Amino acid sequence: MGLEAARAPVVSIRELGTLGGAVSHAKAVNRSGQVVGTSRDALGRTRAFLWQEDLGITDLRPLTGVNTSANDISDRGEIVGGGDTAFGEYHAYFLSEGTSFDLGTLGGSASEALAVNQHGQVVGHSHVARAKHAFVIPDPGRMLDLGSLGGATSIAHDVNDRGEVVGLAETKVGQARAFLWTATDGIRDLGALEAPASMALGINNRTEVVGGSGHAFLWTPRGGLVDLGTLGGRTSCANDVNDLGCIVGVSQTGETDARGFPVTRAFLLTPDRSMLDLGTLGGEHSSAAAISEEEGGVVRIAGHSHDVAGAVRAAVWTVRLM
Repeated sequence: MGLEAARAPVVSIRELGTLGGAVSHAKAVNRSGQVVGTSRDALGRTRAFLWQEDLGITDLRPLTGVNTSANDISDRGEIVGGGDTAFGEYHAYFLSEGTSFDLGTLGGSASEALAVNQHGQVVGHSHVARAKHAFVIPDPGRMLDLGSLGGATSIAHDVNDRGEVVGLAETKVGQARAFLWTATDGIRDLGALEAPASMALGINNRTEVVGGSGHAFLWTPRGGLVDLGTLGGRTSCANDVNDLGCIVGVSQTGETDARGFPVTRAFLLTPDRSMLDLGTLGGEHSSAAAISEEEGGVVRIAGHSHDVAGAVRAAVWTVRLM
């Protein structure tokens, strides 16, 4: 008797709405199903939001200014992002139990927090002198400049629970490259695929790094860079990876939409390396930004999708892994 064929994951998608405006994007989701992101409001402002099953979408109002973003949420419900201040600057913030903390900058007038781990350590980018540098806040009140690979710009996109940081940094010749930073070894160039540029966007607690370099890639300390392919199109990018090894991102499919542009779809790459098109809210395009840790055989994926009318809406996919 032969082995039973593996069943495909069961996928559902839900629209999260907006704060009264035309566009919304979901940026992160935790294992409790709380989702954060940005939405236009009725006045056209960009506002940070939190979506919860019982309360729907709400404006976080983390800082006093007009425009705000929410970029990540931990399993403890701690949220990070950026926003206008009362003094006309744009600063990173940390929001915990309803209290928001301005994280300041590396000395310039602007900063933004892009990720937070389960210990409350925060990463992002900040202006410093005439450059933009990646930062990590390993403990409250201490913002460390991670430098670059010789160029003017670096951005930290993610941090795992071991305090390892990934992002992109410019080289001396201005080429953007994926990097891994650790407190022990400092900043390291992870290389690229066939494209000259690369960027690292996610890291899990096994030091598995994902990102994009023409195609989505996976980097591991033993295996180096591995090309993850596409959904049939020319380009793809991996945006996040969880501790189970599930990877999400966006890929061209090889088809074109009604305007003649390449169709792009959110994807889930399972640990057996099967790439699944997650579908849309009825439109032609979607993108997956982040994935939660597995809970009871279920993962949640945050991103956005076009609806039937072509409007861009924040969305969350629920996937039961089989």
